Order: sequence, then structure tokens, then C-alpha cells
Amino acid sequence: MAVTPVLLPVAAVSLSPPADLLLVDASPEAAAYTAFLRGSYRVATTSSIDVARQYLQRHLPSMVVTELDVQGADGVDICREAKALSVPPTVLVTTTQAERVPDALVAGCDGVLLKPFAPNLLFGRIGRLLRARSEMLRTRSRHETLKGTHLVDRSELLLTGTNRAWPNTYCPYCNHGGVTSFEFCSHRRSWYACLACRKVWIAKRLE
Repeated sequence: MAVTPVLLPVAAVSLSPPADLLLVDASPEAAAYTAFLRGSYRVATTSSIDVARQYLQRHLPSMVVTELDVQGADGVDICREAKALSVPPTVLVTTTQAERVPDALVAGCDGVLLKPFAPNLLFGRIGRLLRARSEMLRTRSRHETLKGTHLVDRSELLLTGTNRAWPNTYCPYCNHGGVTSFEFCSHRRSWYACLACRKVWIAKRLE
């Protein structure tokens, strides 16, 4: 059954029902993304960072999909604020500017999609990230139960997405040890970012 998307005008934020996904995107393609996703998810959409902030204060979506450049504002701020919530949603950032990705990675985003992309690729990435989130929440629940009976140590569980850290790979710009792959650009090559110098580059895929 198709699910009607939730539109978020500023005056009606407090009245909007909770959604599985919060889509923050001012691009012309946003309507097409929403139409493609609404058959499977409840989708709240806005082109305003301020409205997105208000929504996050009142509701807790499972996932936030945010463009990094939203009408002159910075989607990294939404990523950072979402990840500071008591139960942080999964955050997928989209952008045409690969050089901006390191800031989003530092802010805690779980995945990156470089524009342009087809709606079915967005759908697939969202599904993959939400499955990872569900597994993480189940693992965390088991972990907390075991902690209560003193059967496991106190190590923290990490929320992981589609980004991947490579601690033994060195940045070609600053030689910092440890880089992050965040997107594939072909079957053999990936995008990488250094969180020390904030550079990005394309290189052979690491396995």
C-alpha cells in the first residue's frame, strides 16, 4: 500500500506525524526521490534546515537523508545534530561536491551518495543502511542485557554504515595513517577521504 509523504511547512511541523525517513533536499530531484520512496516508507520532506531541526526535536525518524547544500545552509549541521540525539538516526548524505564529504564523515554520517544517482540506487542504499541499523539495535539490546548480568565487558558498540575505515592505508596528500572509503565509482575504484587533512581522491578499491 502506498504511503502518503509528509510535507513540512514551517507552521505545521508540530502537527506532522512521525516518519521513517526525513528527506532534507532543495534540489529539483527531491520530489522524484520522495515519490519513489513513498511506496515503502513514510517520508517527511523539507527543503529547509530550520524545519528539519524542528522536526528532529519532535520526532525520531529511523533515517535522515540530507543534501549537504540546502538553500545556502549546511547539511553537515543536520548530520551532527541528528547524531547527538539520544537514539541517533542513520544519516545518509547526498552531494555533488565530493570535497565536502570529509566534514560529513567527521560529523558521523553513515553513508554517502554522490549525485547524480538514479532513485533506485537511493532506495537500495537506504534499505542497506536501515538493515544495518536494525541489526545494530538488536546487538545493542543483547549487549545491554548481557551487561546487566555481567557476562560481557563494557566496550562500546559502534554504529556502522556503508563507510569503511582503512587504518593501514595512508593519505597521499598528508601521509596520515588511516583513510575512509565512502563511495564506489566503478567495480575497481572507490572514493576515499582523509579526515586529518580533509582531502578526497579516487583510487583502487580495497578489499
